[in-house]
Amino acid sequence: MEHRAHESTMPGRATSLRGLLLFLLLSFSQLHGASSAPGEAEALLGWKDSLKQRPAAPLALASWDWGAAANSTVAACWWRGVSCDALGRVVGVSVAGAGLAGTLDALDLSWLPSLRSLNLSSNSLTGSFFFPSNASGPLLSITSVDMSKNNLSGPIPATLPWYMPNLEHLNVSSNRLSGEVPASLANLTKLQSLVLGANRLSGGIPPVLGSISGLRQLELYSNPLGGAIPAALGKLRSLERVNISLALLESTIPSALSRCTNLTVLVIAGNKLSGELPVSLAKLTKLREFNVSKNMLTGAILPGYFTAWTHLTVFQADKNRFSGEIPAEVGMASRLEFLSFATNNLSGTIPSAIGRLTNLKLLDLAENQFSGTIPRTIGNLSRLEILRLYDNKLTGLLPAEFGNMTALQRLSINNNMLEGEISELARLPSLRGLIAFENLFSGPIPPDLGRNGLLSIVSMSDNSFSGGLPLGLCLSAPRLQFLALGNNHLTGAVPPCYRNFSKLLRFRMARNRLTGDLSEMFGSQPDLYYVDLSDNLFQGVLPKHWAALQSLSYLHLDGNNISGKIPPGYGAMAALQVLSLAHNHLAGTVPPELGQLQLLNLNLGRNRLSGRIPLTLGNISTMLLLDLSGNDLDGGVPMELTKLAHMWYLNLSDNSLTGAVPALLGKMSSLEKLDLGGNPGLCGDVAGLNSCSQNSTGGRRRRYKARLNLVIALSVASALLVLVTVVVACVLVANKRRRSGDESRDHDNKPVTRASEGGTPTDLQASIWGKDVQFSFGEILAATEHFNEAYCIGKGSFGSVYRADLPRGHSLAVKRLDVSETGDACWGVSEKSFENEVRALTHVRHRNIVKLHGFCATGGFMYLAYERVERGSLGKVLYRAGDRSCERFDWPARLRAIRGLAHALAYLHHDCSPPVIHRDVSVNNVLLDAEYETRLSDFGTARFLGPGRSDCTNLVGTYGYMAPELVYFRVTTKCDAYSFGVVAMEILMGRFPGELISAMHSSDEIESVALLLLRDVVDQRLDTPAREMAGQLVFAFVVAVSCLRMNPDARPTMRAVAQELSARKRSVLDTPFQAISIGDLTNTRV
Repeated sequence: MEHRAHESTMPGRATSLRGLLLFLLLSFSQLHGASSAPGEAEALLGWKDSLKQRPAAPLALASWDWGAAANSTVAACWWRGVSCDALGRVVGVSVAGAGLAGTLDALDLSWLPSLRSLNLSSNSLTGSFFFPSNASGPLLSITSVDMSKNNLSGPIPATLPWYMPNLEHLNVSSNRLSGEVPASLANLTKLQSLVLGANRLSGGIPPVLGSISGLRQLELYSNPLGGAIPAALGKLRSLERVNISLALLESTIPSALSRCTNLTVLVIAGNKLSGELPVSLAKLTKLREFNVSKNMLTGAILPGYFTAWTHLTVFQADKNRFSGEIPAEVGMASRLEFLSFATNNLSGTIPSAIGRLTNLKLLDLAENQFSGTIPRTIGNLSRLEILRLYDNKLTGLLPAEFGNMTALQRLSINNNMLEGEISELARLPSLRGLIAFENLFSGPIPPDLGRNGLLSIVSMSDNSFSGGLPLGLCLSAPRLQFLALGNNHLTGAVPPCYRNFSKLLRFRMARNRLTGDLSEMFGSQPDLYYVDLSDNLFQGVLPKHWAALQSLSYLHLDGNNISGKIPPGYGAMAALQVLSLAHNHLAGTVPPELGQLQLLNLNLGRNRLSGRIPLTLGNISTMLLLDLSGNDLDGGVPMELTKLAHMWYLNLSDNSLTGAVPALLGKMSSLEKLDLGGNPGLCGDVAGLNSCSQNSTGGRRRRYKARLNLVIALSVASALLVLVTVVVACVLVANKRRRSGDESRDHDNKPVTRASEGGTPTDLQASIWGKDVQFSFGEILAATEHFNEAYCIGKGSFGSVYRADLPRGHSLAVKRLDVSETGDACWGVSEKSFENEVRALTHVRHRNIVKLHGFCATGGFMYLAYERVERGSLGKVLYRAGDRSCERFDWPARLRAIRGLAHALAYLHHDCSPPVIHRDVSVNNVLLDAEYETRLSDFGTARFLGPGRSDCTNLVGTYGYMAPELVYFRVTTKCDAYSFGVVAMEILMGRFPGELISAMHSSDEIESVALLLLRDVVDQRLDTPAREMAGQLVFAFVVAVSCLRMNPDARPTMRAVAQELSARKRSVLDTPFQAISIGDLTNTRV
């Protein structure tokens, strides 16, 4: 019994002891809570004292002071951004966006044992992330830390899970953290949100992160992580949001992601992902946002996605290599708001099922191969705000249903083959931007266009619009900034209300048939910088009030009926760079005030100007082109013009100038074109002029000799005419007899003579010259089956290229050029001189230049026979090769290609006599052999077709690669240097750099471009270069940028480029590759 009684008392005693212990613990905790508040406050005040607050937020922590509370034991609870629990313990600190500057070193979290949440985001904190100075042991209470949008640097500490084992939310995005993502983060077993985006983290994504079973949000975007997407992420069944865009990932998309069935957002854009989209991703039935843009994905767009993803609102697959058609099932994703397939290889027609996506706000199908008409169902998209269909092959009329898209704000349909009228567009009440240039539109521009009062951009040049300018634009006057209607058939006057376009920046009406008085145009447009009214029928005088347009940089009024005088006030237009008033009826003198400007181009030719050339023009140190030809200027050529050290074009012909030309004028190193003809009173040591000593001899003797020479010339000419008549008759008879035989056999089988063998002029009609080969034109005809399209391997603006495999083992690329319609004015050379020039080109020998075996002209065609290079054009390798070929064309191969192209151009410019200017350097004229060595092709071809003559107005070259000065027909070796810069940049970027180059030359965009990181600009399909290779890449980019300078004289010579690229092995900057910006490179000189 006693034993049982003893046992029965044990539970009661144990209960009493536990109660006593609990009482003591509670009492201690209350005592500690009441007494620790001063310690918490002191810890926060100590950190505050170490900080600096920006002037913009001087009072952010003003309340952090002992005097802010009546009871000092709970002082911190009264402070701004500090929250406490019922016991007065600090549980939260949130001072986001407080303008704080300093480090975290003085923040001792050990004195905040109850802290659960810490938010210091959007400040200017620097230094390293937490630990070990911030705590003496684990911080068991902390569950949320947000340090995003600061300037923290260094690695993420691997000990973080030990210090904060209960962490649920971690956000350190938008800092400068570096190193690898610690694998130890997998020990944060309670972690739900991990946001590390926009840092400099590398080393790949640790697969062990797939073990954090409760993780819902994973954001690692904008880091140079590299590597693959781990299949282990498929274990994260709770995962709802994934953003690992712009992370240099290079793998396929693992099908294991389909096991993350709770995913609502999947963003993996801007990487180097390849392969096809996994079919299994259709299992992600909760997906709302899917973004795989800017990768290298191939294959078809899977229809199953759109049937399974019923909650989908965003689908972005632009800038990939998808092919095939858009599946009709896309119409089943009825919640879609943003749909983009731009910049792929998609073809077929636009499916009418898109009309069922009535929630769409953006539809981007630009830069594909879509054909056919725009479906009428597109008019159902009443909520659509942005529609981009440009750069396709669309045809037909705009559907009348276009007018139903009442929310449409931006419409881009340029570079298609659309036709008919555009009356439907005037019905769009929300339209702000209309871009429709380079189509086949016709008829009048709707007079109501712009009546909604919202239009800011109208660009419809290069169509066939007729009629007058729309009055409806006047109601958009407060907003309109860009108006481009050039190269149409517009007539009538510019409406007076166009003067009210107060925000106008660019006004282009060139090449129409507009009339009216210039004095009625333009009022107060303080930001107007570009005006082109050339080649119209405008009349009147130049308005004096235009001098108030202080932002105007380009004024083109040539080719009109303008009269009167040039207002002297134009000399005060400080921003003016180009003033072109040629081919008008201007009279009076050239205002001396123009000498106050910093012009690049002054063209006053073909007017009725008189008086002397102002001496002040010699003050325009920036002048590149000066044309005063075809006027009635008198007096002498001013010595002051010799001060224009950068001028390359000077035309003073067809005036009444007299006296001696300054001797220095003919010796100016920059002057490439000098025309003083048509001024009989001029003399001097300049080509084409008599010396001044000859002008002083007896005029009577000269007149006698002139008459005698005329008589002799007429006699000789008569004799020659008789002789030529006889010879022609003989030739005709001989040809008639010859044609009675087998003409084709005689022509086709004629052997080719070598250059050293000479030959008669008639050999030009059938011969191909070459030192090392001998073959007949007939063999080429047989090899190509008379130039059958089956052998065509390329087409260009001047002709086609055919592959010819000859019996003797030669493999040729034969370019066939149609010159039957070529006029004499632009041919520029006789048959014999052309023959001699081709003979010279057959002697060009360089390892980086494709070999020209010879030439043949017959039947209205020219034939150029080149060696065939295995891999074809650089453009084909960059854009159409498979993934494996792209990997082989790696950084060493690309830099080798750039160096090879530089050496080829250096040889043509500096080692050939006379120098050869290519004039059409582009990715299509640069070939690559089996080892990716460069072969420059077609050198000299463009030169033959459009020689640099003053009476030939054909521009030669490929759009986007042509130097800016070619607009003024200035052809120098620096034109090739500019084209080289474009090609070099394209090789490094893996895409055409036109947008980047335009932005670099734009005053509005140069600042934003300077902030771009080189790592984000170069080809994302390749690995990030390391060590020496990175240095060479950086310098190659610097060289490319230097070749793209607007001023030709500021560009390096190709010999200097070739030497620098061959010599430089290290970076010109002492900055890690990942941190180098475009601004760093543009500020570096070669």
